[in-house]
Amino acid sequence: MSKTHWKKLHNPDYLGAYSLDDGNGKYTDIVATIAYVKVETVIGPDGKKEECTVMHFRENIKPMVVNATNSKTLEKLFKTPYIEDWAGRKIQIGVESVKAFGDVVDALRVRKFLPREEGPVVCADCAQNITAAGNMSAVQVAAFARKRFGTDLCADCMKVRDAAKKAAEPDKPADGESGEMEGGDANGSDE
Repeated sequence: MSKTHWKKLHNPDYLGAYSLDDGNGKYTDIVATIAYVKVETVIGPDGKKEECTVMHFRENIKPMVVNATNSKTLEKLFKTPYIEDWAGRKIQIGVESVKAFGDVVDALRVRKFLPREEGPVVCADCAQNITAAGNMSAVQVAAFARKRFGTDLCADCMKVRDAAKKAAEPDKPADGESGEMEGGDANGSDE
């Protein structure tokens, strides 16, 4: 028989370790896609207001207050300290027992590894599922975008970002206008 953790009865506004309690005394990890991260005023159970970093998810999951430990894990996972670059990325959240406030408590922890991709990858710009493009699978398109732009993007949104970047650059002479051919064959191939 599944049981209810008493903290679930208080219906707090934020994700807590008890949110991952399966009702049988065990915790089940969740996988979530980061929508955005920002500083918000959080009101604790005692009514005290505090400015906290809060991570919101695309899925129907309560937002999570992000402490320094979890922020450092996110930075290492995504190889960037910039919260804007975390949007659209999937993470796995679990529970660990930690020493805090003179006691051992259960705390949410962003896992130190990326979750296995089981479902579709979502574009950070248009929020649509990323699909295969050219000779790349959807996962390869997302990986290419992550390497190039720091986030998961579909092929169309990569083109939009490229066009915006090109439009912002000062005019350069078109290829071949210098009168010299730099590597490659007549078709522009480097092979």
